[in-house]
Amino acid sequence: MPKPKPYTPEEARKMFLDQLRSTKEYWLKVSGQTEGERMDGLIFSILVMLDGGTIGMPAMDIRLCPHKNDKAYHISKGEQWFKPGQLINDCQLHEQWYSRVPDAAPEKK
Repeated sequence: MPKPKPYTPEEARKMFLDQLRSTKEYWLKVSGQTEGERMDGLIFSILVMLDGGTIGMPAMDIRLCPHKNDKAYHISKGEQWFKPGQLINDCQLHEQWYSRVPDAAPEKK
């Protein structure tokens, strides 16, 4: 039996992309919902995956990586800028999806 080891970045990337493909295929086959409802479902499923709610994959951080010249450019234009390394998913994104997009919430039957 081989000695346990961490996944390589390549292995983790393949798992991530395979999960995305599988999720897309699932939502393509869902019937009885509008295209918009299926798209909301796909986005929700991706957010669940990033939040760590998918079997076989851990939660993932989403950090901002602006270009090194962005700050100076935006300041020169009197605009806000993005802070490098800022974590934007220090919460459960899937829980916020419908609460922040009122018209996307599923209808209660």
